[in-house]
Amino acid sequence: MSRIERFADAVSDAGMAAALIMNPPDVYYLSGTGQPCNLLVTPGGEPVLFARRYLDLARRASHVERVLPGAGFSAVAREARLGDGPLGMELDKVPAALVDRARRAFPDREFADCSGLLLAQRAVKDAGEVEAMRASVRLFDAVHAAMCEHIRPGIAEYELAAEIERALRRAGHDGVVFQRRWDAKLPMEGGIASGQNLSTISRGPITVTGVGMGEAFPMGASRRRLERGDLVNIDLGLNRAGYHGDMARTYAVGELPDGIEPLAHACREIQDAAMGVIRPGVSCESVYEAAKAAAERLGVADVFQGYDDLHGPYIGHSIGLELDEPPVLGPGVAEPLREGMVLAVEPKLISPAFGAVNIEDEVVVTADGCELLGDLPRCLFVVGESGDVARIP
Repeated sequence: MSRIERFADAVSDAGMAAALIMNPPDVYYLSGTGQPCNLLVTPGGEPVLFARRYLDLARRASHVERVLPGAGFSAVAREARLGDGPLGMELDKVPAALVDRARRAFPDREFADCSGLLLAQRAVKDAGEVEAMRASVRLFDAVHAAMCEHIRPGIAEYELAAEIERALRRAGHDGVVFQRRWDAKLPMEGGIASGQNLSTISRGPITVTGVGMGEAFPMGASRRRLERGDLVNIDLGLNRAGYHGDMARTYAVGELPDGIEPLAHACREIQDAAMGVIRPGVSCESVYEAAKAAAERLGVADVFQGYDDLHGPYIGHSIGLELDEPPVLGPGVAEPLREGMVLAVEPKLISPAFGAVNIEDEVVVTADGCELLGDLPRCLFVVGESGDVARIP
């Protein structure tokens, strides 16, 4: 059964007459094209792809047989043959102004959110998707090489970010990171932070964010220059051919600061504890609870995923065509894991006293556990001024 057929069945089971898909990653997932298009999926009917622009390119790329020109909702309304039930739209993503225009084109039709149906289908990856994500994760090898080459006292965070971006593009990064949240933005080189910037949690979700170049976008690399003994964190989205990875590592400049080695060990043990319980049927909440219990056992609960009133209630998330897909691995999320899900597992220890230590890797849920998609050592790296690199632990 094709992706569109499976989605059409879910739309029917939800009591919807049809679904109009507009979010570009969702359109790509179902139709095979990234051109600006709207996709009408009607249970029992033929799917129709409406090319808002570039009709020939859309026809060339898509596996949908019926591709029509249509820049507005009136074109959809003319072709739609809808039975009873609401029209589904991605109400978590499509701007309200566009939804209002759709309502005017279908004045007698109720509307419903179909995002959950499609995201639930997208959450389980097929073998080709897993291999595409494995290729994205391998892009971090270029990041690691650039970090080891350029981390030296005196380089500014934004200069390091430029070297990372250059390395990523040369390695094949798509140059864009797709995110589900409407207000989410992330530079291609991700969040780079060093020194005191490590514990300043700014703009993004509670994590190691960096402080950015100014208040317009207070996240990511800043003008701060690295000093010997600094910790440097990089956390970024990796996108090759549309499928994402999400990786993070911590580096030390020249020497490891006092007291950091036990934290690096603890961060790795927390990640091991989380990955150790991942298997089909286990709830997302249980993965978080395993990580939290490990943090308590290791005596770092007060800095686990943040500090004071800035603790992030999560240990990871699903990932795929967008960087931040549901479900979240966090408290209160009872959704069971399924074989084929790809999850980012990202423990971090954060405090103004030491900065931050972070590690993040992707795993695919297998029949009896999980498998790492990358093979970069899961440790903290100490980069010497002569270019030598040591691993902790």
